[in-house]
Amino acid sequence: MTNYVLFPDKKEVCNPSVLIRHTISKHDFFFESKIKRGTFYLVIPNTAKEVFFLQLLGKNIDVFVPSEGEGLLIKEGCFM
Repeated sequence: MTNYVLFPDKKEVCNPSVLIRHTISKHDFFFESKIKRGTFYLVIPNTAKEVFFLQLLGKNIDVFVPSEGEGLLIKEGCFM
């Protein structure tokens, strides 16, 4: 069995700024920028296994979109 590490190039980020989508109606929404307190990891998925892992996480609960840059922010506790 191969020992596989998810997101080998992850970067630790403390108190990041994230975007949260708020839906007003079926055709109307807006984005809000917020500071999320705590430690997160900035990741860019490169394999199908990493994409499947991200799909299991709760959007705007465990995984967030950063306000700037590329990738996704994952809560620290999600890797344990």
